[in-house]
Amino acid sequence: MFTECWQTKKRGTMGGSIQSMYFVGEILTAGLIYLFVSTLGHDLGWRAGYIAIGLISLVIGAASLKLLPESKQWLSYQEHRRNGTLPPELRRSKVPVIDIFRPRFAYGTILFMILSTAMFLTTNSVGAYLSPYLLKTQQLPLDTASLIVLLGYVSTIITYSTTGFISDRIRRKYAFTAACLFGTVGFVWFLSLLTSGQAHITGAFWTAPALWALMMCAGGAGGFGVLGVWMSEFFPTRIRSTGSSASYYLGRGLGAGVFPRLRTHPRRHRPVRLALGIIGPVAGVLFSVLTPDRTGRIIADLE
Repeated sequence: MFTECWQTKKRGTMGGSIQSMYFVGEILTAGLIYLFVSTLGHDLGWRAGYIAIGLISLVIGAASLKLLPESKQWLSYQEHRRNGTLPPELRRSKVPVIDIFRPRFAYGTILFMILSTAMFLTTNSVGAYLSPYLLKTQQLPLDTASLIVLLGYVSTIITYSTTGFISDRIRRKYAFTAACLFGTVGFVWFLSLLTSGQAHITGAFWTAPALWALMMCAGGAGGFGVLGVWMSEFFPTRIRSTGSSASYYLGRGLGAGVFPRLRTHPRRHRPVRLALGIIGPVAGVLFSVLTPDRTGRIIADLE
C-alpha cells in the first residue's frame, strides 16, 4: 500500500522508517505495561495495560478508515476489472496466490520467501534468546538486562532506517546485502568471544566487547528495512499484496516458528542458540545476490 502511494525516489527511505516503527511500538508497549504494573500492581496492571493497548489500536484502526488514503493504482485496476477492460494477460486468478507461482514470478517469489525466512531467523535468534542469555547465563540484574535489550531495539531501528536510506542511493539488493554482512560480522564476533571464553558482560556493560557484538547481531536484521519495498517493486499491482504477504509470512513461519523448534540444545547452551542466528544473515548474503531487483520503478495500475 505504501509503495503504491509514496514518491519513487524516497521509497526506500520511508519504507525503512515505517518498518522501524515495529520496534518503536515494542518500546512503547513495554513502557505502557510498566506504567500500569507499577501503578496498579502486577495482577491488575498487566491486564489493564493490554486493555489500554487494545483500545488505542481500535482508535487507530477506526481513524485509518477516514484518514488513510487508498492507492490510486489499486483503485484504477479495480475499475478496469469491474468494467471488463483488462487485457487477458493482466487478469488475476480468483485465488491470487496461484499467480505468484506462475513462470514470470515464481523465481522471485521463492527467493523472497528465502530472504524473509533468513531475516526472521536473525530477529528470532536475538529476540527469543537475548534476554535469557543475559539473565540466566550472564546473571545480570533485570534492570541491566532490560536496558541492553532496549539498546538492541534502538540498534535495529537505526539499521532498518539506514538500510532503507541506502537503498535509495544504490540498489535494494545491495543495501540488503550490506545489512546482512553487518549482521554476519556481529555474529562472527560474538562466536569468537564465546569460543575464547571472553563473552562476559558485567555491570559495566558498556566496556564489554560482547555487548557491541550483540548490538551488531540485533542490527543484522536491517534487511527488513528494505525487503518490503523490494518485494513491492517486484510484484505488479494486481498481486502485489498477495506476493509480499505470502513471502513475508511463510518466512515468518519458517524462520520464527519452525527453525526454533529444531534447536534442541539443553538450557546451558543458550549462547549457542543465540549464536546460531548467524545462519540468517549468511543466507541473506548468499541469496540476495540472486534475487531480481527493480529498484525505483514507476508503479502503474496496469503492469
